[in-house]
Amino acid sequence: MFKSVEYVGFEDKPELRARAAELTPLLAKEIQTWREDVVVRWSPSQEPDGIIDLTLSLTLPNGVSATHTGTFRQADFARPPDAMSRCRWVWMDLLGKLIELLDSLNQESILEPAEA
Repeated sequence: MFKSVEYVGFEDKPELRARAAELTPLLAKEIQTWREDVVVRWSPSQEPDGIIDLTLSLTLPNGVSATHTGTFRQADFARPPDAMSRCRWVWMDLLGKLIELLDSLNQESILEPAEA
């Protein structure tokens, strides 16, 4: 499904690990393209109102890579659509970072002088 899925730091928090495991299939529904290239990392959140952090990493075939972390809060578990929406936002934020990197690379290549 994914390149890899890691559950880190849940040793003394089995209920949080179970929640993260329940979210993985929802995340898979959101990520269609490049799913087999995405690295997924779940961990307990360090934020005061956070519950679980989701970190996604992706390296495109051209070598451009990015990582993004999003935090799930209690409200994200109120209804399954809320959790799915949070998965979608983390994925979209990662894609946004990749687009910015690609745009920057394109701008650099346009500004480089052509070889004679």
